[in-house]
Amino acid sequence: MTSASAPTASPALHRQPHFTVLLALMVALAPLSMDAFLPAIPAMAAEFGVDHSRLGLTITFFLAGYAFGQLSGGPLSDSLGRRPIALGGIVLFLIASLGCAMTHSLEWLMVFRVLQGIATGMTGGVSRTVVRDVATGKDAARLMTNVMMVLMAAPLVAPSLGALILALSTWQMVFIGLAVYGVIAGVAIRQWLPETLPASERSPLSLRGALTSYRTVLTTRGVPGHLMLLLCGPGIMFTFLTNASYLYQGVLGLNSGEFALAFGANVGAMLIGNRLNHFGLKHLRTRKLVQVALCMQGIGITWLISLVITDNVQVATLIPGILFVLGAGGMITPNVMADYQSLFARGHGAANAISGTVLYLGGGLYGALASLWLSGDDMLAVPLVMLGAWAIGGFGFWVTRHTAPSEQSSD
Repeated sequence: MTSASAPTASPALHRQPHFTVLLALMVALAPLSMDAFLPAIPAMAAEFGVDHSRLGLTITFFLAGYAFGQLSGGPLSDSLGRRPIALGGIVLFLIASLGCAMTHSLEWLMVFRVLQGIATGMTGGVSRTVVRDVATGKDAARLMTNVMMVLMAAPLVAPSLGALILALSTWQMVFIGLAVYGVIAGVAIRQWLPETLPASERSPLSLRGALTSYRTVLTTRGVPGHLMLLLCGPGIMFTFLTNASYLYQGVLGLNSGEFALAFGANVGAMLIGNRLNHFGLKHLRTRKLVQVALCMQGIGITWLISLVITDNVQVATLIPGILFVLGAGGMITPNVMADYQSLFARGHGAANAISGTVLYLGGGLYGALASLWLSGDDMLAVPLVMLGAWAIGGFGFWVTRHTAPSEQSSD
């Protein structure tokens, strides 16, 4: 659909509540698709007659598809417009989700999971790109705060939703539920997403042009520092998410009900961080907020390490420390993303494709590193990997301050 036949963007679109809801629906596709099926893995493994670890590979296949969807969908949205890519991603998502529900073959399940990843990469990438299309400065930071809150909270909520569906029905209904969610998101995109990239500002569609766009992004002053910073919040969150069961059930000995409550409390912590960020944007520049949040995270991670060293790991000490660290993370990623987008004149599909790939693949690698490093009851690997992510983010912040001016400095 071209911009001539699509609704046109309102100058105040970023202030309309339904637009924020739309972006939330779009950005939640990926984390819901990746994690909602996790409680169903034992049942799926039994039906397919394979080991649980084989089903875990579907996450790897999904992330590979997600990266491809981001990296291909970004340049496509710069050439064809935002709406066609977002809607095309939804159509592919529906096909893939229904395929996952109906397949009786592990090999076909892997194929459909790759397609799911591609679809969510395309649609989710557009959700971040249009933020820069319609808003700048602190307006973009406020809108991105809501978007990133959903992106970071959805992986924490998704397994609980999957477990609820599994308790009422079969594992196939988890994927049917995802398809229903896709229909809702598709209707919202069709009704509420205007074409935010005018035809006059689109780039020609070619492989050479796409590669040139990526080279331009990666060589833009300030981009390397921002990408290192973008790894901080998601890297720490994925480190916890990947090892949450080990920490809460293995180390602390929580039962399934207690685990669900402790796990859900992290969403509350991130929501508090989200609200504090909204309040802070009224008084501080985005980079100052990032600096404050990085200091908070550093204190929290140091606390977690001290618990292990002093053999003081217990419910009353570990859980509050994790809540503090994740809550501070809710103040970092949205501001960094808004500042990163300000490096480009408009919403840049290729730029957002790179940042989205870094968010998911980089965060996933941190979590995997901690899992491989863990040994017995010694949980030191988790806060140490968090410390590594934080240190890289801190270095990225230093690089950013010295290489890229902040667009929000005058807001």
